[in-house]
Amino acid sequence: MPTPRPRPRKDGTVNWQVPFHYYDTDGTRRQSSQSFDDYAKAQWWAGLIDRVGINEALKVLDTEHDAESGTVLLVEWLTKYVNRLTGVQEDGRRKYLAYIRNDITPFFGERAPLDAVTQDTDAAWIVYLQQDKGNSPKTISNKHAFLSAALRAAVEQRPVPLLPYNPCAGMRLPRHDRAEIDIFDNDEWELFEQLLGRRWRPQAEFGLVSMARPSEVGALLVRDIDPVTGAVRISKAWKARGSRLVLGKPKSKRGIRTVNVPLETLQRLDLERPGDSLLFHTDNDTPVTAYHFYKNGWQPALRRLDVLARRDRRLLRNKALWRDANPVDLLARFEHAIRTLSGKVLTPYTLRHTGISWKLQDGVPIFVVSRDAGHESVNTTDRYYGHNDRKASESAAQVIAGRLPRIRASMLSTVA
Repeated sequence: MPTPRPRPRKDGTVNWQVPFHYYDTDGTRRQSSQSFDDYAKAQWWAGLIDRVGINEALKVLDTEHDAESGTVLLVEWLTKYVNRLTGVQEDGRRKYLAYIRNDITPFFGERAPLDAVTQDTDAAWIVYLQQDKGNSPKTISNKHAFLSAALRAAVEQRPVPLLPYNPCAGMRLPRHDRAEIDIFDNDEWELFEQLLGRRWRPQAEFGLVSMARPSEVGALLVRDIDPVTGAVRISKAWKARGSRLVLGKPKSKRGIRTVNVPLETLQRLDLERPGDSLLFHTDNDTPVTAYHFYKNGWQPALRRLDVLARRDRRLLRNKALWRDANPVDLLARFEHAIRTLSGKVLTPYTLRHTGISWKLQDGVPIFVVSRDAGHESVNTTDRYYGHNDRKASESAAQVIAGRLPRIRASMLSTVA
């Protein structure tokens, strides 16, 4: 990367020059430099040369100079796009503004015009996110989708489009392979429930059978539950706003929903309290947030599981650690489950994943599961959990088996 060099002026100020070379039309290599009054600007442009090459860097600089005469700036347009979005919750709006501040401006610059984003600079920005920022393919996909949507809006701006085309359209992104979701099987869940403290077991079971997100479970009130039918109305969730949590809507439009849970689960809950009481609460009657549940309920259970897996005799004798369970009995009853659970990634979201997967495994139609889970579309359910629905595939195997000569012969002899 070229290094900005200071050049003192007669008036005592410093001019920063970025040296570069280029090839003219006859292939001759030429030396040149670009001057900047500000070191940070010089350093930014030197980095841009390194990422996109001198030709594209010069184009960006030329269009930036044109911006002084009224061209729409990239950062200004992106900010305007975010502020005029409808149907977006405040936490989502803050996330988009953070993309502009932390990922787009450092690469393109504060004064870059809207058309500084070309197919070449977009590709270089993707490399920057991956190599310089260390972003995962999923994160890159999210950030690129935001930039692409904003530039598409610029193309669709009326009465006069701000761009002739969307340079981000069709760009190839780093491949994102979602890790396979871990779920409990029957024995594993029976074991893990024993590892949870007694006060956390009803909430954990409720999270599993309702398939609700942890932030949704913590926001439920007593009046959201119908103790006669088992219907649960999910219409709110805890959202992070800076250092505090506020009530907002669920993650997706279809997140506002009613789902039925077993009456046997409701029998474990105290529903005789006033309707505006929190369904699950701390000792101080404050909400059980996802973090509170993880820290005070989930993590201790994981530590107990680790003790069982390592057969730590000193900790196995620690009575305070096993107030609600006999570790010797658990070791005898759940030897296989202890071994399989120890190899899984377990979070409170595992309850939701398990509930969705169990319903699909037991033959509940996928559109019903998708609706009850609050997914935006059936495609989401199928993409992440469809492999758990084996009924149709098992039936298909029997159908194609009838085509095999050996099996057909056996069937014919049976009929005869």
